Amino acid sequence: MKGFVCFRHFAISLMSGLLLLSGCSQPQPTPEKPRDLSVLFITLDTTRADHLSCYRPEAVRAVDRGAKTPHLDGLAARGVRFAHATAHVPLTLPSHACLFTGTYPEVHQLRDMGGFVLDPKHVTLAAMAQKAGFLTAAFVGSKAVGRQFGLQQGFDTYDDQMPSLDQEGKLPGVFPERRAAETTDRALDWLRKQTGQRFFVWVHYYDPHEPYDPPEPYGSAYPKDPYSGEIAYTDAQVGRLVDFLDQSADLKRTIVVVMGDHGEGLDDHGEAAHGIFVYDDTLHVPLLIAGPGVPGGKVVGEQVRSIDILPTLAELLGLPPNPAAQGLSLRPLLQGGKLPAGTGANYAYIETLYPKTYMNWSELRGIRTDRWKFVLAPQPELYDLQHDPAERENVVKRYPAEADHLEKKIWEIVGPPQSDQKLVYTPVDSQTRQELASLGYVSAGSSRELVLNMKGPDPKERVGTLHAMQQYNRYMKAKSFGQAVRAMEAAVRADQANPLARLYLATAQEKLKDWRQAIKTYQEAVEIGVATDQILSRLGKAYLRVQEINKAISAMEKASTMNPTDLDNLSNLGIAYLQSNRLPEAEKAFKAIVVQDDRYAAAYNGLGLVAIQRGDGDTARPNFEKAIQLDPQQAEPLLNLGLLYQNTGHKEQALHYFNLFLEKASADQYGHLFPKVREAIQELQRGG
Repeated sequence: MKGFVCFRHFAISLMSGLLLLSGCSQPQPTPEKPRDLSVLFITLDTTRADHLSCYRPEAVRAVDRGAKTPHLDGLAARGVRFAHATAHVPLTLPSHACLFTGTYPEVHQLRDMGGFVLDPKHVTLAAMAQKAGFLTAAFVGSKAVGRQFGLQQGFDTYDDQMPSLDQEGKLPGVFPERRAAETTDRALDWLRKQTGQRFFVWVHYYDPHEPYDPPEPYGSAYPKDPYSGEIAYTDAQVGRLVDFLDQSADLKRTIVVVMGDHGEGLDDHGEAAHGIFVYDDTLHVPLLIAGPGVPGGKVVGEQVRSIDILPTLAELLGLPPNPAAQGLSLRPLLQGGKLPAGTGANYAYIETLYPKTYMNWSELRGIRTDRWKFVLAPQPELYDLQHDPAERENVVKRYPAEADHLEKKIWEIVGPPQSDQKLVYTPVDSQTRQELASLGYVSAGSSRELVLNMKGPDPKERVGTLHAMQQYNRYMKAKSFGQAVRAMEAAVRADQANPLARLYLATAQEKLKDWRQAIKTYQEAVEIGVATDQILSRLGKAYLRVQEINKAISAMEKASTMNPTDLDNLSNLGIAYLQSNRLPEAEKAFKAIVVQDDRYAAAYNGLGLVAIQRGDGDTARPNFEKAIQLDPQQAEPLLNLGLLYQNTGHKEQALHYFNLFLEKASADQYGHLFPKVREAIQELQRGG
């Protein structure tokens, strides 16, 4: 046992210079004197408006799908419910950037779920509140809005610490998350420490995002509709926050805003989740505003937008306006009036680049008004929402003039077509880029481009691929990995240039431990030129499984060059360097992680292992301890500390950490080590 060390294989712009045409930046109201109010801003991830009971007619609640949401209903009753709020992007990160900057994606440039960082030049709602003297804090439910993307700007506290995610089999779009109860606990702990000072608090709940797994009693209450069960559970956590403010008397001076970031497809248009299409299934979100000066029980029927939140709260709080904001203050609607004419308030720009970036299909853009929805696609779509709210009948040929008018509106908002053809990825900010360069990652964070030209298959022509992916998800949950492979083999044959389909196929092959076949699947993506950084990262891990360490390192190095923000890949690369006894490179890989996230526990475990291999136990110990402090559920640093103390003759400490390891380690991942650890414990107990 002596000298035994465990190595875990961790699984894995168009910037300034964009010229917007008239009608984008809106006239801002003259600021009042700052008011003595606080703000509780709650965002509900992946929440369809029609799944809140306050948005469903009472006559259909008993038979219609959806959740019982008494706490959100209570906010609607004491404030204003907006019948139709439109999100601009059916993805978490870019949608939140619209909320916090009051600008469209072409301006804030967080266009997708990775590869972008919010430029500090964009003044966020939190920064405005902080400048005005508010205490600011954020408590988020997922790393999908982690600080690495720049949304922490303006927050004194930004709590995005998540439990470790099992990286084995992780797919794009899967981020570490925590239950709403834990997020609420942390927000309440912070609120209890405030003593009458004005605050701006953002609480983000991620639970309605797939996978749907509501805790009890909500799982049993919604056995056939776990998505609604997650919403009902989240509603209870909203209630905890509001009840605390009510009991502490802070509610009387607090504006409460609740808004969804996007919805969920639920197969209404062939999409189970979100990101591919821009129908109302994924863009119609709840919006509730309650608090001082807000009338109770009012419903606003006019369409409003995510970009309207910043100017609305700025005016309600008496903050100086943000001239860059493209939205409008909704205060006139709150007071029973109308928004100013000629401001474009009825036009909501919408887009998704996800089909292009993940599927190699065409991107989608669109415009929604109270009456019409136009989708700019290889085969354009137009829906008359007054007569067809479910968006079932494409009437683009019947109303060509209306379609032409709305397409022109798209380019009025985002700029001429030629100005938005190159999507520039800039995954890290300039300071981080310099720090990575100092570690030898010279190309890390360098910009790369994607052409936006409406080329590629129309997403609605690839619904068959989406159905295959849904089958895959069902088979994987049922551990029917062979069936999952067959479903995705058919999808890849039909859609060969789709990198995500190939990634799904290879992941299922890995579950069967068919590493050679998975490598072949990944390599085919490389050969036809559709390999993403995720594919290269997973290729590297597959090579590790078959002990081809040099090929593994090569693949993961390419992945880290493409995307240095994939910290899991950097961690795997560091471990691979360790296995090759390339200690300087391993140390640089782990330090490159810390530069980007100094709370990434596995990086400190890796630095501890580097020190162990150099025979420097004094340096190793605090790194292992730091890893445990950051993530008490991590098992490997417990084992490594046990080994370190055993080798240095500290019997009691060694026993303590070995026993903790056995208590917390997963049998699936570490079971092969259990006999050796138990043997070491017995030896120590005998006085060895």
